[in-house]
Amino acid sequence: MGRKAAQEAGIELDLGRYELRRSGRRVKLEKKPMELLMFLVSRREQLVPREEIVAQLWQSDLFVDTERSINNIVRKIRTALRDDADKPRYLETVVGKGYRFVGPVRVIDARFAKPERAPSIAVGERPSLAVLPLRVVGHAPDERGLLSGLSLGFADAVVARLGTLQGVDVLPTSSVIRTSPNATVAEAAAHLGVRFVVHGAVQKSKGVWRLSIELRDVPAQKVCFSRKTDLDESRLAELENEIAKAIAAALNRPLVAAPAQQPPRHSKDAVAYSEFMRGYRLSSLGDPASLEQATQHLVNAVTRDAGFALAHATLSLVCATRHFEFDPTSTWLERAEFHCSRALELDPDLPEGHVAKAFLLWGPSKNFQHLEAIAELKRALALQRNLPHAYNRLGTILAHVGLLERAREMYERGRAFDPKKAVSHSIVQVYIWNQEHDLARAEIEAWRQASPGNKYPVYFAPQPAMRTGEWKEAKLLLEEAAHQLPEEPMIVSLQGLYYALRGNEGRALECMARACANPKSFGHAHHSYYQIACILAVLGRRDVAFEWLERSVSTGFACWPFFLKDACLENLRTLPQFDLLISSLQSKYPDHLGVL
Repeated sequence: MGRKAAQEAGIELDLGRYELRRSGRRVKLEKKPMELLMFLVSRREQLVPREEIVAQLWQSDLFVDTERSINNIVRKIRTALRDDADKPRYLETVVGKGYRFVGPVRVIDARFAKPERAPSIAVGERPSLAVLPLRVVGHAPDERGLLSGLSLGFADAVVARLGTLQGVDVLPTSSVIRTSPNATVAEAAAHLGVRFVVHGAVQKSKGVWRLSIELRDVPAQKVCFSRKTDLDESRLAELENEIAKAIAAALNRPLVAAPAQQPPRHSKDAVAYSEFMRGYRLSSLGDPASLEQATQHLVNAVTRDAGFALAHATLSLVCATRHFEFDPTSTWLERAEFHCSRALELDPDLPEGHVAKAFLLWGPSKNFQHLEAIAELKRALALQRNLPHAYNRLGTILAHVGLLERAREMYERGRAFDPKKAVSHSIVQVYIWNQEHDLARAEIEAWRQASPGNKYPVYFAPQPAMRTGEWKEAKLLLEEAAHQLPEEPMIVSLQGLYYALRGNEGRALECMARACANPKSFGHAHHSYYQIACILAVLGRRDVAFEWLERSVSTGFACWPFFLKDACLENLRTLPQFDLLISSLQSKYPDHLGVL
């Protein structure tokens, strides 16, 4: 529409004075309708989707009923313009999509630039939230252990209830646990990389326990929800649920209803509760000394309260980790299986119980039951979405069965629950098996810097160089790995593959024999079997090489896309049975298997 038509209509939008005028007279219009009118006019003749309107007016839909609010705002604009929704002259509705401004209007630009807005969350950024442990105020005697239990346990229970919120990433307790208790809310938000923080305090006054708690939007410096209430131990679970519902409502998110007969997440026995919290804190550190101490505290917890399901599940994971990473004796495995079974017997819907079961199913003792472990992890994530261990384990399993892009997706989804928003270093498996060697090198280096004593990056480090023919680098990294883990079959068989690729058959076969002589491995024996298959394939011994490849598959390593790409298996790809193997794996592990 031209300037003449606009003047005839008498509609003016003065950006400098923030006014709408008709025939020179100001038309009263509230702030939000004025903002939307200015936005639509700036995009004249273009369809503006409702999602962009939400981002422009509110940045997100967290606190408002956007459907109703936009309808009301548009109605006010039409009233101001004397427009008819059925026969619009100015503002057209595109049903199910958004709006388009088409009418004549004279726009008077601002004479001076607007001051910049204060920094805020970027439009479209996914909101994230952390629940901090409660602060203990004052020096009231903690005669029943309630304060120490409430400090972390209350936060953990609220986190578990908020774990199903859609559109908001709620950090798990394991990510928050190492935040300094003296940090301010802003410092905690910055450390954890979140927008929203739930924080509070508990104290005893005149013989009564009191809780004060609030939800704060840190960048906006806004309190979204607050509550002060007396505490009653007998209805603690009920209060935790009430607080979670109030937080969800403040964020404009529905909260999945808690099961009517859901067992309490934590023990009512103060000593058991305290022992569990100590064990839980230590279990997140992962080193042998911490795991040993964690085991003792968790044993104390379940001894004191045999019905403490979460303590059983956590103890199962600790025992499984000790068995798999540090001590392959059957004792730790048997204890892990017992406590996992007990946890799920007490609470069949305990997410951590299903994660513990998946860790056992996908291990040497169960011959890496991929499908069953995936089902357990999916169930855990359906019950509680913010479980980084579950995403990372899913990523590893999916990579082992050849669903590399699905595996990458799971690792990326787990990133949201890490304070540094870092992806799990285990994604290096995806990079290597997908032949993304530069990404693999960078990830391996980051892993080694973060965990200098970790064995896995030492094992993976030589592989990009070996796959790209950088033999000097490969040799140096293999020597370093052999020095650190001289009898490890995965390292020894990798050395054998190096020699085979370099044409030294004698040394290659010698390494293969050494690898087969040692039944213990810190990792998965199937990787040793695969590397033996590669050695024999490179040396031209096709039939026996294929048998080792089948053994690798039957014991857990079934990454068929890698089999199709790996130059070491080139001699096997003309075998009829190789094609049958690939077809069988593609059928057994379809792409939709990795969809959550």
